[in-house]
Amino acid sequence: MFDAALASAVHRAEDHHGHIRQIEIVTDLFEGHYEAVTTVEEAFAGSLLGLGVAEAVDGEIVAFDGEVWCIPVDGIPVRAAGSLGLPFAVVAEGGEEIIEELPAGLTFEGVTAHIDHVLSLLDKHHDHLVAAVRIDGVFSDVLLRSEPGQTPPYKPLTEVLEHEVQFEFTAWTGTLVGFRFPDVNDGEVIPGLHLHALSLDRLSGGHCHRATVVNAVLHIWVDDVEITIPHPHLATVLGA
Repeated sequence: MFDAALASAVHRAEDHHGHIRQIEIVTDLFEGHYEAVTTVEEAFAGSLLGLGVAEAVDGEIVAFDGEVWCIPVDGIPVRAAGSLGLPFAVVAEGGEEIIEELPAGLTFEGVTAHIDHVLSLLDKHHDHLVAAVRIDGVFSDVLLRSEPGQTPPYKPLTEVLEHEVQFEFTAWTGTLVGFRFPDVNDGEVIPGLHLHALSLDRLSGGHCHRATVVNAVLHIWVDDVEITIPHPHLATVLGA
């Protein structure tokens, strides 16, 4: 759980220009609750960017530039229908944008550290906020994944991911979008940097396990950004 004092100190969503919404807590997803709780249209209409997973974990979801894509187990992206159900999604709706060129050679871990450095220069810290992230550019040593769709009774996500399908690229050009969450294992958010990918030619994508920067531009949204996490008995709010 996030610190209650911190949660009570942040502004409510209606007071902010930017907003991050997480739909469903991650514990429910990992426990095998793959039934839809929203749709692509409901979750991503008017959004800046976002990610999620399709109903029955039948594909990774990535959204930006007014488009929503689903990457199924074959790794080939398809446009997601507005009616497609989602058991989990995280959506950014704005905020003040920071743009930086990333140093060549940064690995996934290096990108995370660079984001944290940018936040620290703004007198913000990743332990106390969620930042929306977009990275456009050229990458090497890229590892993406998707997973096979499931049928009830659903297995826990850890078991499903034992059979994930991975896609490796020595060179890859495209966009990574996602969120830098606090490094907490509280069952509500996915800790660390979580990115989904879509190639420039729209022929590959998925959850990003690994990537090394060749030439890329980083966008971060932190001002007026907060997250509201639905829960059956408790709503937790985390703000910048």
